[in-house]
Amino acid sequence: MEQAAALLVQTIFSSDERMLTLLKQQTASSPQAVAEFLRPWYQAMLMMIKNAEDFDQGPSLRPPGI
Repeated sequence: MEQAAALLVQTIFSSDERMLTLLKQQTASSPQAVAEFLRPWYQAMLMMIKNAEDFDQGPSLRPPGI
């Protein structure tokens, strides 16, 4: 799940020139700045994936114990 979130963030920023420019402007100082800038994006993708997995599983139609 964590790898999928990281790949989604990478895809978002590498596929849109405006996002890539924003990333470069905000994080020119260091790799740590890049990590801090991308953390909220990563966390959002992680939550979206988890919510989608929970939704896909849905309620069980089987009685408990089967």
